[in-house]
Amino acid sequence: MNVDIGKFAGFCDGVKYAVENTFSQAAKNDSEIYIDGHLIHNPQTLNMLENIGVKTYEDDEDMSVLDNKTVIVRAHGISPKRRDALSSHAKKIVNLTCKYVAKIQGLVKKHSSLGYRIIVIGNPMHPEIIGVCGYADDVYVVYKDEDLNELPDDSKKTLIVAQTTLQKSVFDKFVNQIKDKYKDTEIIIKNTICIATEQRQNEILDIAKRNDVVLVIGGSESSNTRNLYNIASAIKPAFYVEYKEDLENIDLSNYKNIGIMAGASTPDWLIEDVAQTIKDKYASNITRIFSKIFDFLNYGYIFFSVGAFLMSYAIYDILSQPFQYKIGIITALYYLYMSLGNGYSNYTIRISDYRRYLFYQTNKIFFISLMVVSALLMFYFAYKVDIGILMLSILSSLLGVGYNISFENKSRFESSFFFRLFKKLIPFKAIVISVAVVVLLNGSIFIMHRDIFSRNPFLYLFSTSIVFLFMFIRQALIEIKFSQSDKIAGAVTLTTYIDSHKLAIITGIIPIILALFMVVGIIIDKFYLEIDKLKYFVPIIYSSIISFVVMKKKIITSRHLFSILIDSPLYVLFLAALINI
Repeated sequence: MNVDIGKFAGFCDGVKYAVENTFSQAAKNDSEIYIDGHLIHNPQTLNMLENIGVKTYEDDEDMSVLDNKTVIVRAHGISPKRRDALSSHAKKIVNLTCKYVAKIQGLVKKHSSLGYRIIVIGNPMHPEIIGVCGYADDVYVVYKDEDLNELPDDSKKTLIVAQTTLQKSVFDKFVNQIKDKYKDTEIIIKNTICIATEQRQNEILDIAKRNDVVLVIGGSESSNTRNLYNIASAIKPAFYVEYKEDLENIDLSNYKNIGIMAGASTPDWLIEDVAQTIKDKYASNITRIFSKIFDFLNYGYIFFSVGAFLMSYAIYDILSQPFQYKIGIITALYYLYMSLGNGYSNYTIRISDYRRYLFYQTNKIFFISLMVVSALLMFYFAYKVDIGILMLSILSSLLGVGYNISFENKSRFESSFFFRLFKKLIPFKAIVISVAVVVLLNGSIFIMHRDIFSRNPFLYLFSTSIVFLFMFIRQALIEIKFSQSDKIAGAVTLTTYIDSHKLAIITGIIPIILALFMVVGIIIDKFYLEIDKLKYFVPIIYSSIISFVVMKKKIITSRHLFSILIDSPLYVLFLAALINI
């Protein structure tokens, strides 16, 4: 069974902005927070907001409950009259109106002041339309054919706009009918359907054509999700999925190609969960067995820890030194126990990777035992090799443990100096982890071969760059994958300061810059690099390709494929080390 996920499925920019900022307000605001109506049409996200104390104000409540409270204006926007009413009670108004909705509000306000009649094509009961209509004096809403009969027969100049989530064919149909009615009237037509809506509607046509059945994921109250379902169901069999549990009542056994599309209010983790549930439910017995094995290798960080050991071999090869397997074991054990520790202290995985969280809880005794044993073995091997390497192991461990402790939500260590210090490092986790591994691996090699830097400083710096680069890219890609849920959970990562898309581009460009730097240095004879080291251009460029490839929706929502790809550069690095030129 092939699962085909639309690349535009999930949060649009407006919803993403509203959701992330609402959770951010909840994290830093001591006063009570109310949202004026449902933030988005997604029950899972609304439940999360309720769990952290963010309340929803309904119209049937006395507005006095908002006195001295922070009130959030959702992405749908509100009318000026509504804003005045809220301002008379609220201590603070946080406006999270979608920029596309705000654009419509501005158009309606401007043309209404110029004497235009306003015709809004959309659902009159939708909060966006209610808010938009509040900006006009002479306004009509067209949603059904009979609404056209309510339009006046005069020749007053007219502005036509659309609900941002409207189906394009519906807009075109009503525009043509209105133009026929007002043939001698000045009419300004503004197609204000959001670009994200058009992208989804165009894409679901393609998804429906190339698949046997389509699942549309989203809240039952979501207008844009309902439109997606209507488009798909007109072409192929289609099912509406609001909760993952809805799949229990849907039989997909007769279909080979499953298309998945999601509305603009549907979070990424729900799309991933639905897709993975389908794969698990209809997988063969042999596939299930391999899936469980891979879960152990992936969630237990075995796959990557082995990769860290193999990376150590490659670093020794770069430095033209005989491989010290104990250093490789120390590096692998460090990453194993530190990553497992992070898995148990990272509270965001309950949102971002719930399957991993359940796996950890189910196998808690085993993994905690593995974490303790791997830590003890690491310190034992470090002690047996060299006291200096033991000190490096302790230093790297302090970096990792300090991060893990500071990452705990409402940590019991909150008042300590070291907690506050490491808390400042949280956004730079990708850098901290990379530095810790560099300190341990390259520092250990330096202790074992103290003249290595003086003999060929460029080679040593090159090996250091490789370790840092590969660790950083892997961690950055993980942060990009979980950026949406991390922000919702209140976690701060690099994606807080750098947009996920831009960070993905950066991770792809950095290896290319390193490769070009090496080439230029060799050409101008500034760097001493043996010819056999040129083979490392392959894993460097490969890591760049991986950075761009894994951002595809189909890959990033597959826990197996994503994990294999982000860990694979270490194995390619090892294979390059085996090649003799």
